[in-house]
Amino acid sequence: MLRSVGTSSLRLLSRSSSAPQTSIVSALTSHSEAAAAATTGQQHAASFSTKSNGKQHFKPGTGVPIEQMPYYHHTKKSETPLPHGDPRRPPKFKSPRKRASKLFHELNVEAVDKSVESNPNVLKVPFRVGDAIEIEMVSMGGVNSSANVDKLRGVVLGRSNRGLGSSVQIRDVMYGEPIDRQIMLHSPLLKSLKVLEKNFVHKGKKKVKRAKLYYLRDRLPVETRVTKW
Repeated sequence: MLRSVGTSSLRLLSRSSSAPQTSIVSALTSHSEAAAAATTGQQHAASFSTKSNGKQHFKPGTGVPIEQMPYYHHTKKSETPLPHGDPRRPPKFKSPRKRASKLFHELNVEAVDKSVESNPNVLKVPFRVGDAIEIEMVSMGGVNSSANVDKLRGVVLGRSNRGLGSSVQIRDVMYGEPIDRQIMLHSPLLKSLKVLEKNFVHKGKKKVKRAKLYYLRDRLPVETRVTKW
């Protein structure tokens, strides 16, 4: 009876003593793993610091150089410095509207250059706001018609430079009635442009300083009369 009790008590003691031993072993193993991770982290930091001094940059948290990461430039903005000192940024992709506007601007510039070369009698004649000009324009029969050509005269009230949409606004008085015309300068119907008198508004005494002379609409018709009938 005593022997059976002693053996059972010894078994219980052995079981109770084995539990803290296993916990101690697991704690020791976790501590050793943490120490190993700390040493590897220190090694990575030391290698990063030494290689960064040698002008080699690595992505934080890895030992891979930035130059060996082909898709790193597609990631979010990072403060990792490049050899030239600028932080890495994601690539900029322009919207289709911006790309189309740039293409349209280039085509517009090419079209303006071709129009100036094809019609220098109109587009290469220098004139300013306040001058009296005369424009020959085809009225009927198409672009190549030379029979039906009208002469339009007037004082330049303003000029708009908008590529192919450039225009000039002139004002004249015919038979006592003021007439305003807006003429497109790049129109193929225009044949020639001639300056009749410079600084017509001030009769050549001083230059016109304003870009638009719309105030002449409120003045007497005599001040803007170019045609003598």
